[in-house]
Amino acid sequence: MERTRRQFMKESAVAAAALAIGAEARPVAAQSSAAAAAVPSNAPIDLAEWSYFWVGVERAPLARGTVVNGAQMYVEYLVPATIRHPYSIVLEHGGGGQGLDWMETPDGRRGWWTYFVEQGFKVYVIDRPGHGRSPFHPDLQGPFPQRATAIEGMERQFTAPEKAQNPYGPQATLHTQWPGTGQAGDPTEDQAACGQGGSFLADLERTHAIWQQRAAELLDKIGPAIIFTHSMGGPFGWLAGDIRPNLVKGIVGVEPAGPPFGNLKWGVTASRLTYEPLVHDPSELKTVEWIGPMGDKYQIQAEPARKLKNLAGIPIALVTSEASYHVPYDPATVAFLKQAGCAIDHLKLPELGIKGNAHFMMMEKNNRAVLQPILDWIDKHASPKSVQPTSQKRLAPAIARSPNEAAVTLADHGHFWLTEEKKMPYGTIEDGQMYVQFLTPAAIRHQTPVVLVHGGTGQMLHYMGNGDGLAGWAHYYVQEGYRVFLVDRPGHGRAPYHPDSLGPIGAQPTYEMVAPEFSRAAGSGGQWPGSGAIGDPLVDQFMASQNAALQDDALARKFWAARGAQLLDRIGPAIVQTHSAGGPFGWLVANQRPSMVKAIVCVEGATMPVFTDADRERMLAGLRAIPVAIVTAERSGRTSGPVVDFFRKGGVAADDLQLKDAGIHGNGHFMMLENNRRQVFDAIRGWIEKKVSV
Repeated sequence: MERTRRQFMKESAVAAAALAIGAEARPVAAQSSAAAAAVPSNAPIDLAEWSYFWVGVERAPLARGTVVNGAQMYVEYLVPATIRHPYSIVLEHGGGGQGLDWMETPDGRRGWWTYFVEQGFKVYVIDRPGHGRSPFHPDLQGPFPQRATAIEGMERQFTAPEKAQNPYGPQATLHTQWPGTGQAGDPTEDQAACGQGGSFLADLERTHAIWQQRAAELLDKIGPAIIFTHSMGGPFGWLAGDIRPNLVKGIVGVEPAGPPFGNLKWGVTASRLTYEPLVHDPSELKTVEWIGPMGDKYQIQAEPARKLKNLAGIPIALVTSEASYHVPYDPATVAFLKQAGCAIDHLKLPELGIKGNAHFMMMEKNNRAVLQPILDWIDKHASPKSVQPTSQKRLAPAIARSPNEAAVTLADHGHFWLTEEKKMPYGTIEDGQMYVQFLTPAAIRHQTPVVLVHGGTGQMLHYMGNGDGLAGWAHYYVQEGYRVFLVDRPGHGRAPYHPDSLGPIGAQPTYEMVAPEFSRAAGSGGQWPGSGAIGDPLVDQFMASQNAALQDDALARKFWAARGAQLLDRIGPAIVQTHSAGGPFGWLVANQRPSMVKAIVCVEGATMPVFTDADRERMLAGLRAIPVAIVTAERSGRTSGPVVDFFRKGGVAADDLQLKDAGIHGNGHFMMLENNRRQVFDAIRGWIEKKVSV
């Protein structure tokens, strides 16, 4: 059964909203901290820039070729049209999750990253190495952990602790804010569970050391920021403040990892922090027993306590909800940090009149109300009027960007999962989930949306640019008034790989495998914007997004057909645009829902999927009523002949859209990332608008 996040607005409501908002972009109305009153907003989202980049892309030579070593970190960001705060917000996720935890609630309401934009902050959401868009690399980091990533475990700890047979504590019964039942079969539970499953190195000390390196690289790129962390990601904030104390203007730990010591041998991290007097080895940190508010025993430093000198000048807030398992030991973390000389405020939500929350408070029914006291704290403690000026020059300028190139004005944006549940001996898992990110323009000029499906070992990022801050085809479609649905196929991008769902996974793609694609389009007359060789920073940005494909091709395509059909059942008739090895997605979906596919744009797609004779005739019969374009670039080395001939012999009026015949020269296989990407897009859009009543 399909697990949905919310009912999308009906076509009439979309059109009405578009008319009400108008074609002209308008800025988000300012909300003062006092006036906001923790009320969720549905105002249009006016963005000067929506894009992404990778930090920490490092190459590793293997016997079979050169790969990205798996320690890269993904960053997706929103820049409001009107910036009201000089400090950016960095949102860093917890445990097995990813940046989605901050981006939207499981029942489809806006998440904190949008609320921060409404307040005028630049917002950067990260996926730590091995999580979300930052692919887990089994051939570099060891086999995928065979742990029971079951829904039942999430129920007890996060989404329905009040219903557990053996709750983690008496406070669990106070939980009331999850937007559904929080149990297996609940659509909101599925939406939360689908993004879980990230992993990285087993060595926690090495993991935290890499986090610190990535934090430094990020801050050097974006400048001063307030760092938000959650749960097991909590050490990221302390590590960032320790390595870049002049760039971290505040740390908000939302129930950060704790209590002190144990596997956090440096107190609140597993890797080195800077103490005064200097500590060479964590064994030098002497501890004593500390009794928490519920009578539990924890460890803090013995007096005289050493000071965390780099964190001491940074405002810190630690947020604890009413019903979480963190209630007993967050006070120990606060006591440790105070003892270490930190200026920390403990924001206990029930004492602020905000009740019923558990650990996933940013996803719950009152997520906007939870955010309000944090916004108030930032205004008081981590804004320029209250922060002491520093004489140290910023280490690097903010991201350079082309004005308006990646600007979009949205009536709405968000994401949802298409999935099914699967019973395993150890519990229930999500089976072959597919991630969909959607953007609804403020001015809708075309009623038929566009579904963008990535190729081979990539992810939807190919439609968002190449980590260079420039617009991609997704931006162009939105700017032209199309609703856009970007897909990460099962096992790619944000859609986590799980061996009990997707079977064995292949080896990580190498630079050498992809190099010919770039070299053909590089150099004189070519459109690739760099050298195309190993060492080209744009190739690094591209390779950082690549992940190994499923070995079972038939299983992968079974999921493509099922999830594609679910997508159209949900959003209605659509134009399906595919690329490269993702090409069969369009034919498979047309075979499932021929009346709902209004056009297929196959950009250098792979060969036809294998059908039985009956299915082949059924597919061709459906496609005879569907406009089809096969797009081929001049320098890609591809030929469209066999696929075009197949269709035409089957009675399908497929158009052979050769870019060179349209006067578009020098492109390779990844034309959506090249210098003239807008020109190529306009050729495709022109074909769509001739063929489809949109």
